[in-house]
Amino acid sequence: MDNLQFFETLPFIDALKQFFENLRVPVGYIADKPASPNEVLGEYYNLKKEGLEMVDDVYVLGMVDDAAFNQTPSDITTTKQAANLSKDYDGLLLFGVTLKSRPGGLLPTRTHLAEITRAFNRAFPYTPVTVIFQYGQYISLANAERQAYKRESKEGEKVGK
Repeated sequence: MDNLQFFETLPFIDALKQFFENLRVPVGYIADKPASPNEVLGEYYNLKKEGLEMVDDVYVLGMVDDAAFNQTPSDITTTKQAANLSKDYDGLLLFGVTLKSRPGGLLPTRTHLAEITRAFNRAFPYTPVTVIFQYGQYISLANAERQAYKRESKEGEKVGK
């Protein structure tokens, strides 16, 4: 893979697929149509956070899991199924997110991207999430560290920085 020009020439979802194909990462694809941030993040879509105000479209790209590596159909075929998992899942959920411009044409800050990434990871407490952002001519990849809660009364994983 010499460059990432397909992000300039293809629709975002197609560029994402091409990107992971070029990396030879098998993905069990979920959806080609964008979803609203509220639909995907639910209660974690807090418009009081500046980063989340910038989210335009959310693409639920898919899942990297054993099924994808074995080229068999995944049990997870919708965002709702991934969000409703109630035990640790051996896989990685991939999202593509397009961002709106900030006032004055400023780029998002690291804090904005981290805010959005943490919201996605909180919305999917049992499945690690990687977010691929597109804003202007830029592409960024983000994920968050996750660790078990120290208190046994808490389920899922704590999302770090």
